[in-house]
This record gives sequence, structure tokens and C-alpha cells, in this order.
Amino acid sequence: MNLGKKILVVGANGSGKTTFAKKLSKILNITHYELDNIFWKPDWMESENAEFRAKVDDITQTESWIIDGNYSRNQDLTICRADTIIWLDVPYVKMLYRVVKRSLYRIVTQKPLWHNNRESFGKLFSGSSIILFASRTYGSKNAKYNRLINGSEFAGKKWIRLKSSREEKRFWKEINSSDDIKSSDE
Repeated sequence: MNLGKKILVVGANGSGKTTFAKKLSKILNITHYELDNIFWKPDWMESENAEFRAKVDDITQTESWIIDGNYSRNQDLTICRADTIIWLDVPYVKMLYRVVKRSLYRIVTQKPLWHNNRESFGKLFSGSSIILFASRTYGSKNAKYNRLINGSEFAGKKWIRLKSSREEKRFWKEINSSDDIKSSDE
């Protein structure tokens, strides 16, 4: 399976983008970039749009990368420059379960995130709750990627849509048995 050297992993919150991208990065020996890590500053401050775009522009102009994230403001840089876009299209209930589980784990363990930010119970039950955000944006993100994968704007791109754990397992099996991987190990 030839994925190229510029790979974008997209999907709803809790779809497993970062975990998937890190694993793919390790297998393909291509540097992984998490858009959340580039976007968020200390104390949950958002990057200015120009600064964020400049960083993503620099990354996407390099020879190879694996990026995970859904920032529409950079779609002209990420999707347009990607060889392959992998859409992790998980069911709503699975997404919601993962977001709740991940958030509670991060709160209880106080696991530091991007630039030492931490999730809190206060934030979890606020208007900016990741659970509310994930719930509210699930449908629109899926509709957007469905339009893109079936539309003509990015028709020349290789799209891979993984809708189940079974499809993901099949993908990993195919990647691990790929001639590209075998030749890069030699």
C-alpha cells in the first residue's frame, strides 16, 4: 500500500487520530505533528491564526509528514498538500465514550497536555467542555469529510475511510505486510 510521504489523519474528536498517527509515524518512520500541539499555547490560549498557519505551512512544505487534526482554517495547507488523507469515521457512541473516558483519565491523573495544559472538572462542565464540543461538531465534521471524499475538489487525493475497528485492523495488517515497509527496513 503506497500512502506517499505526506499523510493527513482526520476524524471527529475521540476518533483516535493521534494514536493512529503516532503508530503510523513509527511504522513508516515519518515525523508526526499533532495540530492541537501547534495550536494550543500555555493556559489554553489559542494561537493567532497567522502564527498557526505559518507553522503548518512550514511543516507541510517539508518532504514528509504525518499530521493529525481537523483545523479547517488550514485545510488549504493540509489536505491540498497531502498525498493521502485517512478519515477515522467512528460511530457517534464510540466517539462519545472515548472522549468522556479520555477526559476523565486526564482530569484524574492531571496528565499534562500541550504546553503543560491540563483538563479540569471545571472546564469539563463549562460551555467550552470538550464533551459538548465533540457532541456538537460530530455531525458537521462527518458531513464535511463525506462531502470532501465524494466531491471533485480533492478528487486527485488518495482517501482512506476507516469506519470500524475491523477496517482499522485490516489497514494495519496491510501496512505491516507492505513492500514499502519491508524495503525501508532493509
